[in-house]
Amino acid sequence: MRQIVLRMKAGTQSPEDLTVNVQDKTFDYLMTTHSPSIRVSSYFERDCPQVEEEYAEIFVDENCPFVTQVIELIPGSRIRTGLSLPCAMKEGEQLTIMVTRTPK
Repeated sequence: MRQIVLRMKAGTQSPEDLTVNVQDKTFDYLMTTHSPSIRVSSYFERDCPQVEEEYAEIFVDENCPFVTQVIELIPGSRIRTGLSLPCAMKEGEQLTIMVTRTPK
């Protein structure tokens, strides 16, 4: 698993940023695909006390040739139903991130 960062403010780090895990193939896809919109599945490695309703962008890697803007966040859990953001997320739960991408 690799990590990506959901940034509250585009282009800059802040204490409110959220780090989530993605599969290696998802990370590679984010680094290479030219698709203008993507659905990203991410997972929580540990409990997170607060996941916000909105984030500005996904930071993948310094070398990523795209700016990846967050459009929608969809929380998911096998155990808990009816999740809506903002909320706490538990280890192993999923956050689906709908994004649009433009070249840097």
